[in-house]
Amino acid sequence: MKKEYYSFLLLLIPILYITLCTASSYLVFPFIMLPASAQLENGNSTDNGEKGFLYVGNAKSSNISVIDLATNKVIKNIPVGSGTHDIRISEDQQVVYTTDIDSGTISTVNATENTLIDQINTGVAVHGIAEVNNTLYVGDVYGGKVLVIKDNIIKDEIKVGSGPEYIEARPPDGRILYVANLWSPISVVDPAENKVIKNIDSGSTPHGLSFTKDGSRLFIVNMHSNTLSVIDSQKHEIIKTIPVGKNPEYVKLSPDERFAYVTNLGEDTVSKIDLRNLEIIKSKIPVGRGPHGIAFSADGDLAYISNMNGNDISIIDTFTDTVVATITAGGIEPHQIVAKKPTIKLTPTQSNSPAKTVFIEIADDTPEQERGLMFRKSLGPNSGMLFVYDDLAYRSFWMKNTFIPLDMIFLDNDLKIIDIKKDVQPCLQEDPCPSYSSAWPAKYVLEVNAGFTDQNSIQVGDGLEI
Repeated sequence: MKKEYYSFLLLLIPILYITLCTASSYLVFPFIMLPASAQLENGNSTDNGEKGFLYVGNAKSSNISVIDLATNKVIKNIPVGSGTHDIRISEDQQVVYTTDIDSGTISTVNATENTLIDQINTGVAVHGIAEVNNTLYVGDVYGGKVLVIKDNIIKDEIKVGSGPEYIEARPPDGRILYVANLWSPISVVDPAENKVIKNIDSGSTPHGLSFTKDGSRLFIVNMHSNTLSVIDSQKHEIIKTIPVGKNPEYVKLSPDERFAYVTNLGEDTVSKIDLRNLEIIKSKIPVGRGPHGIAFSADGDLAYISNMNGNDISIIDTFTDTVVATITAGGIEPHQIVAKKPTIKLTPTQSNSPAKTVFIEIADDTPEQERGLMFRKSLGPNSGMLFVYDDLAYRSFWMKNTFIPLDMIFLDNDLKIIDIKKDVQPCLQEDPCPSYSSAWPAKYVLEVNAGFTDQNSIQVGDGLEI
């Protein structure tokens, strides 16, 4: 807060106090608390220049295009196997996997160097892929089974329904797999026992599927029923079925899990569903020809839609739900796409601990800073939210409606840590919630899971690299 306001506030506070006490016995703070994370003192937002990368699997080009999201330009094409369909990025975002259905290979790509590491030859038509604890689960479309691959070797097979195409592991521990079968109901698989424990008939031709971060719900589209099914993934039961557009191909949840987006392959549109009441709020957002895959920017402001018949990517502004740009996919017939988040590194300078990479979402405008990590039920390992301001000022945060215990790391203009608030607990009932203010003026604030700073020997005086 600027110094010239202090004298004014000293006069105002007693008056405000008397007024409030006259009106009510409930005393409120003489300043506004911003929910969940950021309490802005001054200034607007700025951009730190990092946007992350988009990886696009091009089926007819048999390559992966790497798009720099800061410029929306293709920076590299990486040759992989023939008929690239599904694509997956590892939890630590160091490896990208593709299933190459025509050549029967699984390609692994170094996501730092953007180079092909290896190819696993399966000898079958592979499509969906999931990764759990360094083990890959891959759908054999025509064999009706899931391949279990570890150390680049097929270790086992799990018999499932007919036409396993997409596979997802239930977070956070991957103890259950859901398999979308083209020609039969969904298979619910226990990978520890390597067997199907339940079949769920969600509709005709179940296709792309996505979990909430806490694994409590699964969303799956049914291509020839033109519906989206919401499944309780603990009880393995359908909660609700929602009509969407024609021939839905894939569903993806926004980073804050407030909305689900569905690509409607048969009518060149995207549907948007409000996840609070499970109601469709935008039935037909026009995009390019043959919308297929979906990915989001780290802050959720943009949705990227791969158009397999147009060989391009539609970029949707998720506030207005309109296409704001169309960029080349870098190849022919783009299918699935994944986004790699921007990263920062925290460098301990007072110990022998190595630098720690954090995958970040960026809050660099007022709505994002007000929302922060509000209502999130989980935050990925080595993940965080970086608040970026355009000036140096004292920053105050509170934890109202924030469900995740956090460490708050405050940094100055030079990206030096000037204060850390450790193990800050959620505030779900107190009113008003306590605030946590920086000891010194800060320009950046990084929120990570509680315990992160102790586990990685991060201290005041250490640095951050962007």
